[in-house]
Amino acid sequence: MQRSRSLLTVLAALLIATALALAGAGASLADKGGCPNENSGNGGGHANDNSAHGPKKQDDRDCHPGPSGSQSTPTEAAIPVADPTPAPTTEPTASPTPTPSPQPTPTPTAEPIATATATPEPTPSPEPTSAPPTDVPTPTPIPTPPPGADVQTVEVIVNSPAGAGTGVQFVLTGGANIRNNGPVTPAIVDTTLSPALPPGCAATTGVMTVQNTTLPANINVFVSRSWMVTCAEAGFYTFTINVNIGIDAGQAIVDPNPDNNLGSGSDTTNVN
Repeated sequence: MQRSRSLLTVLAALLIATALALAGAGASLADKGGCPNENSGNGGGHANDNSAHGPKKQDDRDCHPGPSGSQSTPTEAAIPVADPTPAPTTEPTASPTPTPSPQPTPTPTAEPIATATATPEPTPSPEPTSAPPTDVPTPTPIPTPPPGADVQTVEVIVNSPAGAGTGVQFVLTGGANIRNNGPVTPAIVDTTLSPALPPGCAATTGVMTVQNTTLPANINVFVSRSWMVTCAEAGFYTFTINVNIGIDAGQAIVDPNPDNNLGSGSDTTNVN
């Protein structure tokens, strides 16, 4: 390693000495355009044709002696100067972002959660439990119908004279066959006889009733009444008697068929 450094030192010293000698004697060198400078005149005449100092090379390079006997240096071609590289723009150093002072984190207020209020289901009313009645009523027995007797007006008979004088009284008789069809026997009845007189005639009495007639079962009994009648004008007159039979109120029996209690009959008289 030490030996290498010594060789380098020697070479450097030789190069420096040679440079100094050339500088003192005037170096015979060519210009930048390839033409020999004024110091090369000492050997230019003896230079080879292909040498930089030869006439052929100088003509090719347009080397001409200047007024002082030296070769003119050809005009150097304009070497384009590269645009200077713009100095890098200094990026501004970003100011450090100030670290914010730690602020106390606010405790978030919890929003009240709306709780849906459950609609209470209506409590069904308990069905009333039908408790067995304490006192079971004794069913009322159907009353036995009272005994009945079906009384009936079988036939109505009316009797008036065939002829009578004007304004002279005559007898009008009305009667009926009545009957007890049972089952109760005997049955006591009341019979009502009502005369229906034609216009122009009058009777001394009106409606008459036969009271408390005893009717045995299934036997016809005849009842009757009479009226004194006068007709003011001559003519043919029809006289009607209506008969209605009913069980006497003093008996505890009923008539199961009252539709056959009513009957009627009539007769005619010629008044002169």
